[in-house]
Amino acid sequence: MLLLPATSCAGPLPTAPAAQNETLFLDGFFPIGVFSQPVESFEKWKQRGIDTLLEVPMNHDPAAWDRAARAGGFRIIRRPAANPQDDIGRKDLLAWSHWDEPDAAGRAPTWTPAFERTYAEWRRIDPNRKIFLNFAGPDITWFTTRTDAYSREYATYYPRLVRTADWIASDIYPAGGWLNRSHESRRGDITLIAEPMRAIRKLTSKPQFVFIEASEIESGNVPGARCPTPAEMRAQIWYAILHGARGIFYFPASVRRDAFRFDAAPPEIVAEMVRQNALIRKAGRTLQGPSNPSGIQVSADGPLEVGWRLLDGQATVIVVNPTRSPVSNAKITINGATGEARFLSDDRRVAIANGVLRESVEPLGVRVLVVKVAG
Repeated sequence: MLLLPATSCAGPLPTAPAAQNETLFLDGFFPIGVFSQPVESFEKWKQRGIDTLLEVPMNHDPAAWDRAARAGGFRIIRRPAANPQDDIGRKDLLAWSHWDEPDAAGRAPTWTPAFERTYAEWRRIDPNRKIFLNFAGPDITWFTTRTDAYSREYATYYPRLVRTADWIASDIYPAGGWLNRSHESRRGDITLIAEPMRAIRKLTSKPQFVFIEASEIESGNVPGARCPTPAEMRAQIWYAILHGARGIFYFPASVRRDAFRFDAAPPEIVAEMVRQNALIRKAGRTLQGPSNPSGIQVSADGPLEVGWRLLDGQATVIVVNPTRSPVSNAKITINGATGEARFLSDDRRVAIANGVLRESVEPLGVRVLVVKVAG
C-alpha cells in the first residue's frame, strides 16, 4: 500500500529487436527515486544517491516542496501545479502523476472515469507532458489472473486506466507489504517484483517503473510483514531492471497505524541503497537501451536469470540468483562476446572463452558485468 499524495518466476521480458543506435529512453537518464518525502529530508536523500522525487507528502505545501526540489537539483514527478500552465516547458518535471493506486481497495470503478477526465484535461493543457500512473501490484496480479465474475469485471478497468498514462509503475513489497492470497505463502520471494510487470506487459508496451521496499512498511498491520534484508532489496532492484524497469522508486516509510514514519530504512538498508545506487550509475546510460536486444543472446545455468542491454559495441549483462541457494560454477553464455568480462561492483575481470564464462553466485546474488561484443 502506498500513501495518498496531497496535491491536485519466469524469464525476463521478451527480446527486443536489435536497435543499438536507437534513442535511449530519457536520453539515458535512469531515475533513482524516493516516494513522498518531506523537504527537510531532501539533502539526506541526495547523499543516498537519490536523483528523483515522487509526490508531495500529505499536508505539505506543494509550492514550497516544489521549490525545494528544484533548488536541490532533483527530477520531479508530482501532481500539476496549482496553475498547471506554470509547469509547461519544465525539463526537471519528468511527469505529472495521477493519484496513487487507483486499483486498490475496490476503487477502480469510481476512479477510472475520474482518471479519464483528468487525462483529457491534462492533455488539453500540455500535450507534451508525460503522465505517470502507479498500480497496486498485489491487485493487478490478482484481478488479471482470476476467473470469477467479479475479478473478470474488475480487470476490465485496467486497459482503461493504462490509456490514461504514458508511464506505468507497480508496487509490490515481498517482505514488508500486504500480499494477496495467492502470494501470502511467498513472503520474501523477490521474484514477486516481476509479476505486476508481466501483467502490465500484457496490456501495454509503455515504459514501466518499479517501487522497491526499503523498510518494514506494514509490520504491525499485516501478519508476517518485515523489513527486507539488504540482500533481498539488492536482488529486487536488479530483478526489476533485468525485467525492463526504466527507473526505480524506493518506499522507505513505515505505515504502522500506531507510529507512521516517512523514513524507516534501517542503517544496513541505507548502506545497501547507497551501494546499489552507485552501481546503477556506474552501469550508466546503457540501462535505458532496449531490453534484451537481439544483437546478442545471453543465457545462464538455472536458476540464474539474465537480462542485457547493448550500446556502442558493449553489452551490459545482469545476472540474478533469485533463490536462497548458492549456484556454483554456473555457465554464463554471451554469444559474440570477446576478451573478458568486467564486473562493475568490484572491477574484477574474468576471461571469456568462446562466449562463455564461469561464475559462482551466492543466494540472492547479483552480478552486473560489461563485455565487448563483435560488431
